[in-house]
Amino acid sequence: MNINTLSNAVPDYESVKMAVALYPNNMRKDKDKKTTYHARTMYRSKLNMENIANDILATSALKGYSKEQILEVSRVVNNAIIDRVLNGVVVETELGSYSARVIGRFDSNRSDFNSEKHHVDVFFRSGKKVKELASKIKPRIAQGNIVIPQLITYHDVLSGGDEILTPGGFFEITGKNLCVTGDDPEVGLYFVNTEDESKTVKLEESLLGNNTQGKLAFVVPQLESGTYVLKLVTLCNKIKPRKELLEYLDTKELKVN
Repeated sequence: MNINTLSNAVPDYESVKMAVALYPNNMRKDKDKKTTYHARTMYRSKLNMENIANDILATSALKGYSKEQILEVSRVVNNAIIDRVLNGVVVETELGSYSARVIGRFDSNRSDFNSEKHHVDVFFRSGKKVKELASKIKPRIAQGNIVIPQLITYHDVLSGGDEILTPGGFFEITGKNLCVTGDDPEVGLYFVNTEDESKTVKLEESLLGNNTQGKLAFVVPQLESGTYVLKLVTLCNKIKPRKELLEYLDTKELKVN
């Protein structure tokens, strides 16, 4: 997709690399009692604003601007939006609208806000322009309607938490279609640093203590402090090995203190 998709440039929809996998609706059947499927996006990576700034520089969309200037403008605009939203204003942008809501149950119409029961969250709703562009995309159904991994529970044994990675400690994941196997050198479990991909660490298949469809267990490698997401690269399949590598990027963020 051209970086100028939301500007006046003509989008190149033929170059879209979005792919989805089809996952069974185990609780839903069609009228003929056949299993139906829903699509789940196969995320290729996770980027931050610095990555986007580099994209803008690469396409010369903002001539004369440095990366630092682009990031500063982004920071100022974001702070202005946050200020308005948290003061009870709905802010509409080209991407969509932002609004704040109070989450939690109140006992009566005279109850006060209680930070132990309630919290404020910010919601985003995509705008008309984004929806119109998205409606023209035709994602690729990846590798013959595959069933992709589903990570359900996370457990860091030393901390007892589900959002922490303790280097040198033991970590367990349960789910479905998790196995990380295959004779391709790319196969492995990757710890992808969300701020700096150069800090990404790969755990070889041989270092996974438990490596089945339902569970992964391993000793956490020596990761630098930061936030990580997990990526599975495998040739594993329920029936027979895949011919092409499956790359699955999880969206849950795990922190290394």
